[in-house]
Amino acid sequence: MSYLEFLNVVREEEEEKSLEELKPERNLLAAVLARAICDAFGTAQCERHIVRSARKWLFRELDPTEPFSFAWVAVQLDLDPVELQRTLRRYEKEPEEIQERLALLK
Repeated sequence: MSYLEFLNVVREEEEEKSLEELKPERNLLAAVLARAICDAFGTAQCERHIVRSARKWLFRELDPTEPFSFAWVAVQLDLDPVELQRTLRRYEKEPEEIQERLALLK
């Protein structure tokens, strides 16, 4: 096998690996997290119980072993739940700061 053939094999393996990372389940979890953030901080007129429910989910005690908890979803998305929750708490105190970031989710 020539060096160029070897490089092609390596490149193909890397492409396959990156495609594996784009699984529908991962996209769904990202959508769940994005929806919760939009519901908790967005300017859309949501019913209060939706805002409360989203904030409760985002700010409850972190338990990455509980399926579909905020911490579990963050870990599945390769995010640090502690740091993400800390960042969201900062946005809670400065809501205008998050508005431009929320626009990217829509």
